[in-house]
Amino acid sequence: MPHHNIIWVITICLFLTGCLEKEIVDDINIESVEGFDLIGENKVEGTFVVPVYKADQTIENEKFTAISLLNKDILRNAQKESSAPIVNGSLELVLFNKALAEKGVLQLVDGLQRDASIGTGLYLAIVEGETKELLQQNFGTRGIGDHLYNLLKHNIDRRDVPKTNLHIFLSDFYQEGKDPNLPILKKTEDSAEIVGLAVMKEDKYEMTIPNEKLFYFKTLVDKHSNGTVSLEVDGKEEFVSIRSINTDRKFKVKWEGDTPSIYITVSLDGAVREYTGNKVTPKEMKEFQKVLEKKIIKESESMIKEFQEKGVDPIGLGYQAKSRKRGFDYKKWKDETYPTLTVKVKAEVRLISTGITE
Repeated sequence: MPHHNIIWVITICLFLTGCLEKEIVDDINIESVEGFDLIGENKVEGTFVVPVYKADQTIENEKFTAISLLNKDILRNAQKESSAPIVNGSLELVLFNKALAEKGVLQLVDGLQRDASIGTGLYLAIVEGETKELLQQNFGTRGIGDHLYNLLKHNIDRRDVPKTNLHIFLSDFYQEGKDPNLPILKKTEDSAEIVGLAVMKEDKYEMTIPNEKLFYFKTLVDKHSNGTVSLEVDGKEEFVSIRSINTDRKFKVKWEGDTPSIYITVSLDGAVREYTGNKVTPKEMKEFQKVLEKKIIKESESMIKEFQEKGVDPIGLGYQAKSRKRGFDYKKWKDETYPTLTVKVKAEVRLISTGITE
């Protein structure tokens, strides 16, 4: 390449570099969590939390609030309270109170997906009560955003909450035949807890799956490698606790003319964690397997019937049917087929461990 061309390339790169907006960490407020509450009929109050790191290694949470109709307008108004620009490049979590979720969250989520500085791994959650009150809590040395983010991450990775983030929410929302779901948080006396899972109808809150059913729901929609369920053994006043090691599910759609039936097979490999009876024998292991299989079928089919009654499809049965049928009529499916659809669940449980003492 001629020398004068190289000089021109270098000069253009320098000019482009000069056009970038520079942000020095010490001169900006990097928010970690946002919360949005419905105010009146159509206004939204936003709370923005910025962790402030002290010399003694403690964290103080500085909060900014503003009211508006649009996500970016709320943040723009909150900037008026801040002595430095508030930026969301390290945003980990966005919360919506249930009243706002009942009206729909897409307008606010749309602002998040259009912001190139926000990653799609961002967590979304719904709050019972006001998000502003939850974000007033002091969660020790970790900071509010980090504490709530890790609360969700731990329960997604190692407990019964299905995998969720901004990308998954938007994928489920735009996918015909599947509705999104989001975890629900609730303020406690000095912390926060997960109290269930919100099932959305499009972008609006429709119903709650309580904590005691999350184990079974997660086996229907996600891999479940570290969940625990406690069961009463049939005909005995004894209980067994079983940990899932690995789960899988398969869907089969049978069409008779224009009428489908869906068959779901849930497979689970597990281990006995605790048993209130005597030593676990091979005979009792088979009994535990049957008890858990019956429980998975009962809870799964009960939930699916409730989803059909509410007109929501968080499992994605519509997507499963659509992917196996040419000329699929989604409107007919939604209005006529899904509410009366026959869905059968089969469970295959294999207990492969009884603990190191057996």
